Amino acid sequence: MPLYLPRRLTIPDIAAHRWSRPYAVASAALAPVLLAATWTSQRNSVSSSHRHSLAILLGGALLGLLLAALAAATTEATSPPRGRRRRVPWLAAGFLMSVLWAYTLARELVALLVAIGYMVGIKASVLGVTVLAWGDSLGDLVSNVAMAVHGGAGGAQTAVSGCYAGPLFNTVVGLGLSLSLAAGAQDPAPFVVPADGAAYEAVGFLVAALAWALFVVPVRGMRIDRVYGLGLIAIYLTFFAVRVFETLGLWT
Repeated sequence: MPLYLPRRLTIPDIAAHRWSRPYAVASAALAPVLLAATWTSQRNSVSSSHRHSLAILLGGALLGLLLAALAAATTEATSPPRGRRRRVPWLAAGFLMSVLWAYTLARELVALLVAIGYMVGIKASVLGVTVLAWGDSLGDLVSNVAMAVHGGAGGAQTAVSGCYAGPLFNTVVGLGLSLSLAAGAQDPAPFVVPADGAAYEAVGFLVAALAWALFVVPVRGMRIDRVYGLGLIAIYLTFFAVRVFETLGLWT
């Protein structure tokens, strides 16, 4: 795949069957550079910030050289680092760079959806709540359904927990972290969030789904049954119909 080599060169990997000292040293050198480049790309492209962006890139390059030298001095050619103290920095760096790659790909996907929306005359927010939302949630849907059907009582509890924990993590951590980074990149200027009625509608239907859960689950004896599921499906279909009607101009 075209992105395999860039990911291999920037994501530290200490799995025994994939261990390669040259790749480990290269990832230690290039990961800070990619992190610095991603950070500077989020800043406004004004002339006053060019020197600051260059300083960040140079700092990332120098840090990468230091980390590469440290990795070369502390690793072996035949086996990955052993011991908790030596493995934790590599694992933490691998997790951080994996998140960075996921963020970069998600940003490009959103940009692609916006471009498609402009070409076909569909709002980007509509594509976000349909194509992007379905694609992002399809894996969770399949895994949660399979776990609920074949995992017994424990599997059903895990699936229900995952249905709430996944979106909660995306909202609290994903949205919170991305907004924090975006606001920090704009500092000292304020970070302006565009006002879009679709966002308020999404929040409203989300509150309706949570209110339905708070009402139905206690009434049904704290059981997640068909009534609860059908209600959630009805709320989503109503939300989807509202967005489609607004896009087609049938409802203003």
